[in-house]
Parts: sequence; structure tokens; C-alpha cells
Amino acid sequence: MKNYVRAAIGLVVGIVMLAILFRGTSWTEFRTSILAADPLWLAGALVPLVASFFFRILRWGYIVRAVHPHTSFRNLFSATQIGFLANFLLPARIGELVRAVVLARLTRLPATQSLALVALDRVNDLIGLLTMIAVALISFRPHPVEIPASVLGTKDNILIRPEYLNRAEAAAALFFVIMCVGLAALYISRAFVIRVSDAIFGVISQKLAERVHKLLDHFAQGLHVFRSPMDMAKSVAFNLVTWGCFVLFSAALCEAFRLDWPWYAPFVMQIGVAVFISVPGAPGFIGQFQLGVVASLLMTIPNLNLGDALALAIVSHVANFVCVAILGVFSLYREGLNLFELSRQTEKMQ
Repeated sequence: MKNYVRAAIGLVVGIVMLAILFRGTSWTEFRTSILAADPLWLAGALVPLVASFFFRILRWGYIVRAVHPHTSFRNLFSATQIGFLANFLLPARIGELVRAVVLARLTRLPATQSLALVALDRVNDLIGLLTMIAVALISFRPHPVEIPASVLGTKDNILIRPEYLNRAEAAAALFFVIMCVGLAALYISRAFVIRVSDAIFGVISQKLAERVHKLLDHFAQGLHVFRSPMDMAKSVAFNLVTWGCFVLFSAALCEAFRLDWPWYAPFVMQIGVAVFISVPGAPGFIGQFQLGVVASLLMTIPNLNLGDALALAIVSHVANFVCVAILGVFSLYREGLNLFELSRQTEKMQ
């Protein structure tokens, strides 16, 4: 029930975000932007988007097969696509838990080990995000972003200064570097890190300390994949290719909407989307996804029309949802699984 209450609140917040974005947008301009988009570039954008789904599976395959060598591509594909579908349709961002449940059912792996392998894949994903942040820090010099008064209903336009954006980038990079260092420490000395965690979080709440202890234990169980440097290197390589597909997808959309975009804009877009959808919110990332895209475009393209930015954000979100829905429903049908039954099984893993 708590999850559904959170989902309802998240949905309301997401709708409010969209309402705010559309409030400052002319419907005529928005409609014109959608109709003027180049269909060939839109179709071309789907190629790297669809390819990214398969590269993600290849990436994860090297992690899973380190502990379960005979895991098939089909099992990995089904678990991944059903997990994505759960993230779009179910509350509380339980898609990763659903992915672990499906993998455990299809491969007979213990649920805790399956969850550890999913968690390790998410850690691997951070390497790609760190790469995007590194590119942005080196190449991107943000200009002042001016939010029209009509968007938020303020008396005057709101000016976001470049130094604030630079600080946000640096803080994000530092946060993810600390996470990676922490995970490396967990691999080197699991017992020490868990003792420190218990001591720190135990001061706040014993229940919280126990949850963090369990989470770190799951991470540690999966980290032994690092004992195979070559497999991990291949996994990281496919991870970077996956993020490269995201960049190509965003670049193709910029071309489709005929934006005058700098080469680093797609990299900043990936950071923006990743940051906004990382916060628990509405199923399907409604509002969060669009806000991440629009904010990134406004930061990188001076004097961009808000209608063009919102049109691109909507099309990008719809394209992602359609691909996820088709592949996810196909995987559910092929494996004879029920999404809501899987979501109930995740309660045992929380």
C-alpha cells in the first residue's frame, strides 16, 4: 500500500512538472515543432535506441556468467526487458527487483545472488554516467539559463547563473567517484566497510543500519566478478557502447528537430535525464524525464525555443516507452510470466 501511495504522489508531482513546462509553452509552437520534425531522422534515432537494449544485455551477460556460466541470452533478455517494463508501469521503481526475481526464476539462482548481480550491473552503469560527466566537465561551459516568468508564474524571469551549474556538475562527479571508491573498498575489505557502515548508520537508526548492512552484503557477493579482469573489461566496454547509443539517439533527435546544437549537448542530456529519473517519482518517469531533457537543452543551446525543447523531450520519452513496452510485453508472453505477480514476489526481497 505504501508503494502505491508513493506512486500516486509521484504521479501527481510528475503531472505538475509537465503542467509547469507546458504553462510556459505555446501550444501552437509545440504542435508546429512536432509536425516539422524530420521523419527520416526520427526513424534513424530508433536504431541506436533499440541497439542499446541489446548492448545492455551483452554488458550484463559478462557479470552474470561469471557466477552462472550457462545463463542464456534469452534469460538475460527477458529479465532485463521485464525489469524495464516494471519501472515504467509499477510504483516505487521496483524494476531492478523485478529483474532480479525474473533472473532467479529463469536460472534457478538464489534470489540474493541474483539481486547482487543486478546491483553490480547498476554499478557498472555508473561508469558510463561518469564518462558522460567527464566529457561535460571538460567541454561544456554553461551559459546563463533564463526561465521565462510565464513558466513558474513569477513576476520576473528567473536567471540560473553558470557557476551554479558548474558546481552541480562537480558535485555530481564527486558523488559518483566516492561511490566507486567505496565499492572498491568494499571489494578489498568487506568486513571493515560493513563494520564502519554499521557504526555510522547505527547512530541514526538500527533498522536503517540493518538495511544498509544487507545491501552492502549483496554488493559484496556480486563484486567477486572483478576476479575476472577480462570479463569485467568487456562488460565495461559494452557499457560504454550502450551509453554511446544513448548519445547517438539524442543527437539524431536534435537533428530531427533542426536544433542548432553543440556537439556536447547529447552528453549533457544524458546526465540531465539520469539525474532527474534517479529520484523516485511517478511510474514511467512522467515529468522527470521531460524536465531532465528540457533543462539540459536550455543549458546547452542559447535562445532555444521552449516549444522545441519540450517537443523533443516528449518524443524521446514516447520512443523509449514504446520500445520498452513492446520488448517487455513480448518477454512476459514468451516466458509465461505475470508482471503483477512478479511485483508481489519482490516484497520478499525488500
